[in-house]
Amino acid sequence: MENTSTVELAKHRLNEWLSQGVVAPGSKLPSERELEELLGIKRMTLRQALLFLEGESKIFRKDRRGWFVALPRFNYSPNSSTSFKQAAMEQGRLPSWGYLAKECVLTAPPEILSLLEVEEGAELYKICGWGALDSHKVFYHETYINTQVAPGFIDELGERSFAEVWATTFAKKTHTRHLEFKPTRLSGGASQGMGGTVGTPSIRVKKYRADEQNRIVQIDIEHWRFESVEFFIDL
Repeated sequence: MENTSTVELAKHRLNEWLSQGVVAPGSKLPSERELEELLGIKRMTLRQALLFLEGESKIFRKDRRGWFVALPRFNYSPNSSTSFKQAAMEQGRLPSWGYLAKECVLTAPPEILSLLEVEEGAELYKICGWGALDSHKVFYHETYINTQVAPGFIDELGERSFAEVWATTFAKKTHTRHLEFKPTRLSGGASQGMGGTVGTPSIRVKKYRADEQNRIVQIDIEHWRFESVEFFIDL
């Protein structure tokens, strides 16, 4: 096992590079082989130092692409009526997003079926996608909607926000009824959806949206890179 002081020294050297702006936020670090040579250390020592910095939210990994310097944290209130796009632009960030799947499914976890008041075998809309800040994907989401409550929802979505479609197409003003946060690690689906690495620390956000009658009409399950966001809720 590598000497702890050697790992701390490698961590200190890397920290200096980051604080001095040798590698800019969002930019890729040299490859691990290059870092070994630059720092004069072994692979295991380097890997421990990198994992320490990842745990401190200073760097993050992209699958098969290496290590990157973390961007400034995004301040986000999940229960706000402000969309991800609007919140990002207000903070001087460049938001983008995309959909990986918009489909009708006949099954979902029992909890989701119960909350949406749907029987097993009935149709549900399942929408999977990602969100990015300054060209870096920071979250993956799975969204479930009862097709009987909002027929044709996926055809109306396009590039609009979910809240906009509810309001303009279905005349429903939705609000957040439930929020749940859990520290976790990226699953295979989430990591593939946003180009992360399986097992990377993340924050799972489970959100239920309800209509004016307080009936749940949408369930969102989001997985955020834990170094990318700082959640807050105004009371």
